[in-house]
Amino acid sequence: MRDLSELPWPAPVGHLEEEPTAREQVQFDGADWDRSSSPTDRLRPPGPRSSPLAGGGVKFRSPQECLTLVGERVDATLPLEKQVWYHGVLSRSEAESLLTLCKECSYLVRNSENNRSEYSLSLRSCQGFMHMKFTRYKDGKYVLGQNSPHFDTIPEVIHFYTTHKLPIRGAEHLSLLFPVLVQTL
Repeated sequence: MRDLSELPWPAPVGHLEEEPTAREQVQFDGADWDRSSSPTDRLRPPGPRSSPLAGGGVKFRSPQECLTLVGERVDATLPLEKQVWYHGVLSRSEAESLLTLCKECSYLVRNSENNRSEYSLSLRSCQGFMHMKFTRYKDGKYVLGQNSPHFDTIPEVIHFYTTHKLPIRGAEHLSLLFPVLVQTL
């Protein structure tokens, strides 16, 4: 049998009388360890993104932090009907059900409940859900909110707001980061 001090794991409590090794001191002496940030507060590495359902919400301590995160890449050249985040005919309550387990900044686009030829953006925020109508002007351009630039298509609007903050009161610190994909059976 090996001596307890030679084992690769700590000995049971009270079995060693000597001082802890330097390795053990470093392991447990964490006064200088920065506990202020978590992996969700830092930039994610490039590559495939996780599902918006992957537990927990993304919380931002300041509006500037949201700018450091970049949303899923959106191919603005694809028509709206081909976008993975476009859900078509979906009620407001059905959209909220889909967003319930999602992270903050998760989104989907759907036909508006009141007028099927209009579209709405449904978004998960830290306060719950937000539903915003896309406005289409007579020249055919789309805007989101009152201070939005004008865009030719809704995919262009979504693409823009994956890297910019939303111009919506109550969502000024948010960007569109996590698309809620259409689930096919």
